Amino acid sequence: MISAVLFDLDGTLIDCIIPMERILVRVLENLGIRTAETKKKYVVENLRKILLQGSSPFDGFRLLWRLGRFLGMPPHKRAVMMLFAYRSLKEVFLNSPLFPGAKQVLEDLKRRGIVMGIVTTRSAKEAVYVLKRHSIDEYFEIVVSRDLVNRGKPHPDPIIFALRKMGISPAQAVMVGDMPTDIEAGKAAGAKTIALAIGIFNDALRESGADVIASSLQDIPCLIDSL
Repeated sequence: MISAVLFDLDGTLIDCIIPMERILVRVLENLGIRTAETKKKYVVENLRKILLQGSSPFDGFRLLWRLGRFLGMPPHKRAVMMLFAYRSLKEVFLNSPLFPGAKQVLEDLKRRGIVMGIVTTRSAKEAVYVLKRHSIDEYFEIVVSRDLVNRGKPHPDPIIFALRKMGISPAQAVMVGDMPTDIEAGKAAGAKTIALAIGIFNDALRESGADVIASSLQDIPCLIDSL
């Protein structure tokens, strides 16, 4: 019997991943970097690495620096790009909409008596701001940000932390996320996992060993019944 559902935030409840890809390309073009299709593909791949490894801002800065070097940018221009890109990617997240039906899904789970939490690599300030902006903060008993644990996803630490605070056994919990790191963390914590294949990590998610693959956020309540 599932008693708790933990959600990732970026790309799971908040529709921000594809817009992030576009804004990173635009930042580079505004700095005079014309990205041919091959380079554009590399830019997008680097953003995916930033998202997967982004347990702290320093991870993102390091990958952006490498990206600038690959694109042949001189050090001073790389520094400017890093600042603009970091700020722009953050703004995209803070201003992106919820996925369609997200509130209805949360309301459905709440009616069933399922407790919910957020497990994110975002800072507590960013996560809480977005949840309140969309008026969904009341649905979540706990928000586990990167500030609360030493090791973020794919390590199980944030999920174990959340479930202990909620008083829920991992066997009674589900981790829902759009990245393979969400699934890896959930499995390592002993929770059930639902891979949300609606973004840019779909191929990796299908190989992640998730208990269930969802093609829509709105499928989550029904899929939970099958676990």
